[in-house]
Amino acid sequence: MLFRNIANSTGSLELQGLEQMVFPEYTEHPTPATAQTNQPEEKGQNKRKGKKTDSSVPKRSKKNDSRRKDGSPDDCAGANNERSPLPAPPRISLRDLMEAETKLVFGDEQDITHKSLASTATQLMCQAAEIGGPPSGPNLSFLPQIDKWLDVALQDANSYYQQKKYATAASRFTAALELCSKGTVFEKPFNADYEDICKVVSFVESRIVACYLRMKRPNPALLHCYRSIQLNPICFQNHLRQAMAYRLLGNPCEAVRGAMIADYIYWLSGGNNRHISKLIKLYWQGLLEVALSMEKNFSVVFTPWSGKPSINIIEKMEEAFRKLHPAFTDYIFTDPRGGHLLPQTTDWSQPSSTKSYFLTLGFRTRNDGDFLHKLLHRRSPTFTGQRSPFTPPSYRDLEMMFEIQGKKILPVLDFIKCTKLSVGFSQGSGIIERLQYASVLGQLNRFREHMHVLQYTLAELAVAPYLQDISPSDTELLLALMADTMDTLEGKRSDQERVWNAMQKVNRQMETFKWKFEETLKAKVYIEDFKIVSSFSQVFLHVL
Repeated sequence: MLFRNIANSTGSLELQGLEQMVFPEYTEHPTPATAQTNQPEEKGQNKRKGKKTDSSVPKRSKKNDSRRKDGSPDDCAGANNERSPLPAPPRISLRDLMEAETKLVFGDEQDITHKSLASTATQLMCQAAEIGGPPSGPNLSFLPQIDKWLDVALQDANSYYQQKKYATAASRFTAALELCSKGTVFEKPFNADYEDICKVVSFVESRIVACYLRMKRPNPALLHCYRSIQLNPICFQNHLRQAMAYRLLGNPCEAVRGAMIADYIYWLSGGNNRHISKLIKLYWQGLLEVALSMEKNFSVVFTPWSGKPSINIIEKMEEAFRKLHPAFTDYIFTDPRGGHLLPQTTDWSQPSSTKSYFLTLGFRTRNDGDFLHKLLHRRSPTFTGQRSPFTPPSYRDLEMMFEIQGKKILPVLDFIKCTKLSVGFSQGSGIIERLQYASVLGQLNRFREHMHVLQYTLAELAVAPYLQDISPSDTELLLALMADTMDTLEGKRSDQERVWNAMQKVNRQMETFKWKFEETLKAKVYIEDFKIVSSFSQVFLHVL
C-alpha cells in the first residue's frame, strides 16, 4: 500500500492508502473517504457511517487486487484507477496535538520544587515524574550531593517559575547556570564525574528552555535546547522541547524529527509506560501531518519495502508516483537507502512489526529537486555555483550560495530526514551541507545564525551514536566533525581548515579538472572543425 500526500492549492492534507493504525485511538476524525485501510469494523451506528464513507471508493475484485503483503509496488499503478481524493481534515486535531505537547513538555513541573539539598538529584532521576517518565540517563539515582549555593539558586528560580514570572525565573536559572560554569555543581567537585556534571547542567538548561517556551520565545529556547541535548542526549524530554520550539518557529520538519528521536530515546532509555509512548507517537503523527500539508513544491509517496530494491522496483515506484501525482513529475527522486518510518507502524520494542518505507519525492519544477541527483551519484558534491572554484568567492557568490543552500537544498534534506532515524554523516545527510552553510553565514557576517547552525549541528552529532550503528571510519569522521564544530564556536583556527571545507575543496578540484577537460575537448573539436573548413575552402578555391 501507499501512503500518499497531496499538497493541493488550498494546502489541505489528503491521505490515501494509509496503513492500518498501530494505535487507532489516536484518530479523532474518521478515515478520509478515499483512504483504504484495514481497520477493524465498528459496531452499531459507527459501522453504518463507515459503510457510507467507503461508498465513494471503487471496489476491488479479489482477482485483480494489486496490493501485496510485502508492499511490492509491482502493480501499484492500479491505484491510478481510484477517484480523485477530496480534501480531508487532519487525522490528529490541533487540540489533541496541543494537549499532547503540553503534557509531554511541561508534565514534570509539579515535581521540580527543590525542597531540600537532596531533592535536586531526585528530580534529575526522573524529569517526567507526573507522567511516569523513565530516568533521563544511567546512574542518575547515584548522583552526589549538589552544592548548597546551587541548590538555593535553583529553589529561588523555581519559586518565580511557580508564580508564572517566567522572565525572572529565566534570569535566575541563568544565574544558576553561571554557578555551574564556575565549578559550583557538587559539594565535592574534585570527586565529581564528568557525566554527572553534564546531567546537572543539562537539567538547568532545560529549565531555561521551559521558561522561554512558556513565554512563546522559541529562538532563545532553541539555543538552550541545543546545549541541553549536547550535554544529555538521552533525555527524551530535551528532544520534545526542541520539537515544540521548532513548531513555534514554523519548522515542522525539524519538529517531526525531534518527536521521532524522543520516541526512540524514550524506549532506548528504558521507558516502558505504554501511555507515554502512545502520547509521543500521537504528537509525532500530528507534527508529520502538519509538515506534509505545508509542502507546496513537492508531493510525497511512502512505499513499504524491506531490503534493498532493484533498479526495476525503483522505476515502478516512480511510475506509480507519476500516475498518482501528475502535477509533480517534472523531477522525481526516490531515496535508494530507504529506512523511513511512520508513527502509525513503528514499535521499537518489536522490530519485526515495524515497517520500513521508501520515500519518493516529486517536484513541480525540475530546478527545485535536481540537486538530489548530485547527492546520489557524486561522492562529494558541491553547490557553490562558482565556475572557478579556487578563486575566493565574491560577496555576490556568497549571497547566491546562501540562497541555494538555505532555501533550496536544506529544506528538502530536512524533509527527507524527518522520517529517517539513521541518516549518517556523509554527503546528503544534511550534516555536511549544514556545516558548509554555516561557513557561508560566517563569511556573510551573519554571526547569530552562524552560531545557531553550529549549535544545532553539534546537538545532532551528540545524539547520532544513539540512533545508528557507527563504523570505525564513521567514528573518525564524527569525532573530527565535533572537534571542528567546537573549535569554530570557540573561534579557534581558520574556517578554511575545517573537515567540511576540506571535503568541499577536494570535490572542487575534481570539478575543476572535469571543467578544464571539457573545455580542452571543446577546443580540440573547434580546431578540428576549423581545419576541416579550411581544407574544404582550399579545395573549393582550387576548383574555382
